Amino acid sequence: MDVHTDDNPGVNGASVFEANPPELPAWESPSSTSKPATPTTPAPAPLAEVPAERPAQQGWRGRTNRVTGGLLSLPAGRAETNDRSARKRLLRPFTRTMTVVVANPKGGAAKTPTSLLTAATLGFYRGGYTLAWDNNETRGTLGMRAEEATHHQTVIDLLHDIEEFLSTSASVGRLSGYLRPQSARFDVLASDDQPGSMVIVDDTAFGKLWTALSRYYRLLVVDTGNNVRAPNWVAATDLADCLVVPTTVQRDVAESGLWMLDHLSRSGYAELVSNAVAVISCADPRTDQKLLTEIVERYRPVVRDVVVVPFDPYVRSGGRIEYHNLAEPTLRAWLLACTSIIDSLGIRDQ
Repeated sequence: MDVHTDDNPGVNGASVFEANPPELPAWESPSSTSKPATPTTPAPAPLAEVPAERPAQQGWRGRTNRVTGGLLSLPAGRAETNDRSARKRLLRPFTRTMTVVVANPKGGAAKTPTSLLTAATLGFYRGGYTLAWDNNETRGTLGMRAEEATHHQTVIDLLHDIEEFLSTSASVGRLSGYLRPQSARFDVLASDDQPGSMVIVDDTAFGKLWTALSRYYRLLVVDTGNNVRAPNWVAATDLADCLVVPTTVQRDVAESGLWMLDHLSRSGYAELVSNAVAVISCADPRTDQKLLTEIVERYRPVVRDVVVVPFDPYVRSGGRIEYHNLAEPTLRAWLLACTSIIDSLGIRDQ
């Protein structure tokens, strides 16, 4: 579902000169009835050796290969082959910093886990340079769901010192004092937990933060709040290269995301909407398959891709999320989701 050593002295073309070159062959005179020797066609250059595909490492095939100590070398199955292909696609380079905005105006749409796990997957496979940024206009929970830090600095503290990071004298080491490093090789910029303090992050402030952070990161994943008219929400949308629309398998949450997409299309963001990725998270162990199918079909003609993430009690618990503690099906689903996000960013970067 798009829900997807030889004996020849002339090596490397170099000329070879010999001290005693061999005698040239004696050619017959033109009057001779003998036909001149026909030169032979040189042998074609050998083809470059194609590296063998690695044996299976996952599933029963991988276990069999390990148990037999290499006596058996079963090939990777379809799922593992797809995973390998996805990991390669995730490494696509871009010409500038790319911004992913995660948005759905309904509370409980799994925006924060989606933002966190998008940044975690991209950071893990792309080797860092990824930031998850809580741009909630009130009190966001990204810092609460991320791994704990040794400080309590937030986006408000960074904003107070933002002019330093807009100058040429700032360094990434100085910036790290405002961030919360994560084990999956990405950073978190948390929102402030004091009521009302986030009101100072208007569109101008967001623009300054985005300009400064774009100097230090290749990918920015921006978590948003619930007010599509908030200045910082609109500013994030203006700078978005890919829109990710999270929803759960709940009719009201899904409808809220579709309403937002329609609102954006009518507000001049039709291209952003058509290139968006919808991520449907199964928040209940007994997913209503009929409703899930209905939601997938509702989103499919509106966005570029739809990805379904299976239920994971670890994520559902509401606690801090460490990437390596996710269930295997969850890791695989997020790998595919982020591959689709990278594809959308690639379209935007063209």
